[in-house]
Amino acid sequence: MVDPITGGFLSWLCGKLGDGALKYLASNDELGRQLDKAIGEWAKSLPPDRHLVPASLYKGIGQAVPEERPCFCAVQDWLKDKEPPPQEMWRELFLESWRWVRDNVEEPQAFYRLEEPDAAADLARLAQKTYDVCVAYEPIFKKTVVTKLNNISDTLNDVNERLEASPPASAGVVGPATCGPQISPSRLRHGADHLVGRETELAWLDRQWDNAKIHVVTTVAWGGVGKTSLAVEWMARMAQAGWCGAERVFEWSFYSQGTREGGAASADTFVTDALEFFGDPEMATSAASPWDKGARLAQLVAEWRSLLVLDGMEPLQYPPGPVGGRLKDPALEALLRGLARHNQGLCLVTTRERVEDLASWEDTTAPKWGLEHLSDVAGAHLLFNAGVTRAGNAAIQETDQELKDAAREAKGHALTLRLLGNYLKLAHGGDIRQRDLVKLEEADPEVQGGHAFRVLATYENWLAEGGEDGERQLAVLRLLGLFDRPADSGCLSALRKKPKIKGLTEPLAGLTDAQWNITLSRLRECGLISSECGESSVDAHPLVRTYFASQLREQAPKAWREGHKRLYAYLTETTPDKPDAKLEDLQPLYQAVAHGCLAGMYQEARAKVYRDRILRGTGSDGFYSTSTLGAIGSDLAAVACFFEEPWTTLSGQLSESDQAWLLNDAACGLRALGRLSEALEPMRAATELEAKKEHWDNAAIGSGNLSELELTLGQVTEAVEDAERSVEYADRSADAFLQMARRTTLANAQYQAGQVDKAADLFREAETMQADRQPEYPLLYSQRGFLYCDLFLAPAERVAWQTLLQLDTRGSGPNALVSACDAVEPRAVQTLEWAIARRLLLDIAFNHLSLGRAGLYRIILESSPRDTPSSKLAKAASRLSEAVDGLRRAGQLQYVPPGLFSRAMLRFVARDEAGCRADLEEAWEIAERGAMRLFMADVHLHRARLFRDKAELVKARELIEECGYGRRKEELEDAERAAKNWPDQMQD
Repeated sequence: MVDPITGGFLSWLCGKLGDGALKYLASNDELGRQLDKAIGEWAKSLPPDRHLVPASLYKGIGQAVPEERPCFCAVQDWLKDKEPPPQEMWRELFLESWRWVRDNVEEPQAFYRLEEPDAAADLARLAQKTYDVCVAYEPIFKKTVVTKLNNISDTLNDVNERLEASPPASAGVVGPATCGPQISPSRLRHGADHLVGRETELAWLDRQWDNAKIHVVTTVAWGGVGKTSLAVEWMARMAQAGWCGAERVFEWSFYSQGTREGGAASADTFVTDALEFFGDPEMATSAASPWDKGARLAQLVAEWRSLLVLDGMEPLQYPPGPVGGRLKDPALEALLRGLARHNQGLCLVTTRERVEDLASWEDTTAPKWGLEHLSDVAGAHLLFNAGVTRAGNAAIQETDQELKDAAREAKGHALTLRLLGNYLKLAHGGDIRQRDLVKLEEADPEVQGGHAFRVLATYENWLAEGGEDGERQLAVLRLLGLFDRPADSGCLSALRKKPKIKGLTEPLAGLTDAQWNITLSRLRECGLISSECGESSVDAHPLVRTYFASQLREQAPKAWREGHKRLYAYLTETTPDKPDAKLEDLQPLYQAVAHGCLAGMYQEARAKVYRDRILRGTGSDGFYSTSTLGAIGSDLAAVACFFEEPWTTLSGQLSESDQAWLLNDAACGLRALGRLSEALEPMRAATELEAKKEHWDNAAIGSGNLSELELTLGQVTEAVEDAERSVEYADRSADAFLQMARRTTLANAQYQAGQVDKAADLFREAETMQADRQPEYPLLYSQRGFLYCDLFLAPAERVAWQTLLQLDTRGSGPNALVSACDAVEPRAVQTLEWAIARRLLLDIAFNHLSLGRAGLYRIILESSPRDTPSSKLAKAASRLSEAVDGLRRAGQLQYVPPGLFSRAMLRFVARDEAGCRADLEEAWEIAERGAMRLFMADVHLHRARLFRDKAELVKARELIEECGYGRRKEELEDAERAAKNWPDQMQD
């Protein structure tokens, strides 16, 4: 946020642009801070009888009319000519505003009751200070005020008129599209004040922007190498050049929403804000699946020549390992995959890990750039610019060999060199020979930030020996270690208030605002907090936060816990419970959960904040954050806070019942996000806890869910075993519904294992139990009814494939198979009516799928499929499309592939090969991403049969055998028999 003084000044300069434009114009630039400082010093110099709050100078600023505001309009003219107005112009402008306030504001402050000559004399001093700042920072003046204003509109008056008629969008969009590019507020942090040694990289980014074939660019490097600084500088140059044809500019820093080690970051807030910015606020606030939101965002971004910058994506990626670099969040994956396929503009990603999800496009539309460490020459230049200009008593130039040696010792690590340069300047007068005190040679080069940590340790010792001022600065740095994002002023005030936190805030006790601001200024001078920080928040590079967090936690664990406890209390007490809360309204509560857990308050954070205020209960009207806002990722990030090791070990301070609840919640969240392999362990642990406590109903539910998950992952034998346990637990529970439902779970597992007769017996038994339990609903319905219909249709499905493969089907009894289709249709029609009456989206989709399949198989069995008139396929096609769309809307990705398989088959019959391939490609993406190996086998088998592809057939056999996927064994053998007549190479 912009402080009132700077905000008022910029509003005065630029006209009444509105809050969204104001935030963008200020951007916490150095110019704004210096103006704030100059105006503040001037106001403090006034005698008590002339007191005023400087922001009052800007009251009543409305539309600029030359006849009424000649000086104001004259300043605007100077801006359009890209020149700082002269001192006399500032004096007249201030005096004009003084007159306006005197004449139009009731009971003005004392300053406005002066005689005009007296006020004019003081305002002349203010004009002098303002002019001096603008001249001293003329390059920044032109860059932050002039250039940005020119980008917003052709004329300032036009912008004023439009914004008065239509206020800026909630996402901060500046002006309508007809006035130039729409630009989001700046969110990037940690950029270097002066970027050096990156001209090659900047030129490369320029070429990617100009290349229509490039859609996504990924810059990869360790923390502190300079990824964000590169992005910030390139964005600044793009802005200075008028954005080079960009129609939409949106930037996001994932560092700003939590980077705590071991946690589970979420892209929910980014996706919500981006969807609003790019034009779909309804989708942004819906409970649609993350995948659907990401796909929709990709579509919206690609409609424009957009510049999308995503900085610091590594919190959303898996760490190094078997799946290292893969995205954890399906919305981000859908977005980046979608943009890699089609994008009129460019998406720039910075991260510490290669984005494996983009690997298929690295040689085409989504190149990766490994950002190297700075060269010795560039590193020497950086040190020299930071103030390292001596070697002992001798002055040196930036080409000095000792500077180059220092750069080499720091391995060219940009953050290390910036910190080292500032330290040597402040502590040793810029003497390069004092770098030996830092002992860079002791740094561990295999640790992220190892060299930077050595400099930070030296800073820590220096500040500790620096008396009262040093202790204050050190205390602020330790405070920042409590945060995994920018620390807002409210949180910092809560930490500073009485009583003091022993071992943490004693040096800050009783500080005036002026002393606090001086402390922050000195830390900025050291380069230890971000130069972009404004009055409303304080931030530091993530490596700086990481270092001081580790030091505080190890050296003062009681202070660490007390600090988090105070932040927990502040956030919970100051966050209102809004009936229609948006995701942004819940963010302080998500942060409170994290701080509460770090304070050791696991029980209270789980019950009072996460369950009661974020979920708003767990009954039929609960789960607000997910059911209303679709915040699955945010909830999972909160649940991760209760784990000592996600997703295996929970805090021992939680009761067994709470542990079981959280394990189940984590498993459900992971499953909903498509992270199925990760969901197995918490799901199994929760089930075992429930069985241990003889909570047979919960144990039956857990083991049933576990079986379904194992089946999806291709662990068929394990799925059968856990399904058998689920029946055992259900029978012990005496719950009639569970006894029926778990039998269908076991039946499905047996069916996929190829035990068809056993499965049919269990389905019949379950349906009898269903009719006894609910006589008004005598048929299996919902997913259970769909699975039963699937088994009914299996023989017809096999012969339909044999027909497409041109195999002999004379002994298959086609009439009996058509009768099976006939038997399924009335069942599905009946259960569809029940689902529609109860508005059950998933159930409706399942029934459309059953009806579509039955119709498709009948068509294939009754006629020559490749000669079938399109009119005969229309009804089945409609059913299958409704099924696929409904399954997507239901937000459960694991159910979408079966619909895509059936529709792909129909599209092949209808000679729509492109549509057929597209459906199978989508099914593959879903299956591969979630390690859904049975579906992956299905994709291989479908591709082999439809496109006569022997290579795909080999892959199908490998997976079917590995998984024990007995259901497909006969179909596989049919395909292999037909493949003897296929050509060796797949036909285009």
